[in-house]
Amino acid sequence: MRTIPALVVTIGLVASLTACAAPGAGSAGTCAPSGAASEAVSATGAFGSQPDVTVPAGLTARGTQVSVLRQGDGRTIGDGTPVVLEYTLVDGTTGEVAQTSGYTGASNPITAGSTNAGALGEALECAQVGDRLAVALPKSALSGTATSSSGKAEDAAVFVVDVQRAFPSRATGTPQLAGDGMPAVVLAPDGAPGITIPSWSAPEKDEQHLLRKGDGATLTAEDTAVVKYTAVTWGSSTTDSTVAGSSWTDGSGAQPLPLAEGQVVDGIRNALIGRHVGDQVLAIVHQQGAAYAYVIDVLGAMPR
Repeated sequence: MRTIPALVVTIGLVASLTACAAPGAGSAGTCAPSGAASEAVSATGAFGSQPDVTVPAGLTARGTQVSVLRQGDGRTIGDGTPVVLEYTLVDGTTGEVAQTSGYTGASNPITAGSTNAGALGEALECAQVGDRLAVALPKSALSGTATSSSGKAEDAAVFVVDVQRAFPSRATGTPQLAGDGMPAVVLAPDGAPGITIPSWSAPEKDEQHLLRKGDGATLTAEDTAVVKYTAVTWGSSTTDSTVAGSSWTDGSGAQPLPLAEGQVVDGIRNALIGRHVGDQVLAIVHQQGAAYAYVIDVLGAMPR
């Protein structure tokens, strides 16, 4: 199977929290429970700023536990929701801070329930924007060797997470008709697109067609868009079309996509600049001697 050429020229598309990913851990489909470990955590300080975190010495955890330290009133987070957060990671054995997000307001989103988000992505499900969460989990979950279903008590790691912002899990715009001769696109219940390539040859030049018309902010070259995408090769009389890549199914979830010149493939950049949050775009892009059909959901834009 062909692999998809890189969308981004100079930076990767992987979320910044892959260090705590749990390979093979998909969405649990349910809210992570609270427990004695998460309830033992306290944190003081302003929301959105690095807190002072207190945990009992020698804290252990059985699976992932989540307690709400501060209740928000924003969007509820479900499976597939991209979330912008700030976090402090504390060693539950020593109480020492091991890592933070930096609290700069520039963290990339992670997608709740995605493989790349691991146990932390699972913990976000059912939270609300504005929540401050205490997440206690076995240290082994940080390296992908434990999940929330583990029944064994282990030395704990503790995240204190401020849920800053969430984006829709799919394009929310009004359906539109694509141009004649374009691939057919059908959507799964969760919004993931299936793309059927017609039997004729691809257009000779790049094309863009609007599949859903949103009414959100207009994307400019200064923006970093938050997107989900699927891409398929446009087959020919001698080659079949294949799925070249999909953030819906590869575990990565939503992607931050900078639209500055030189940061993203021209065909993708041209398809997105001037579009609106909530749009779904069909882009025919020629890369490395082949034609690809991308379906891109524009979920939002990162704060500048």
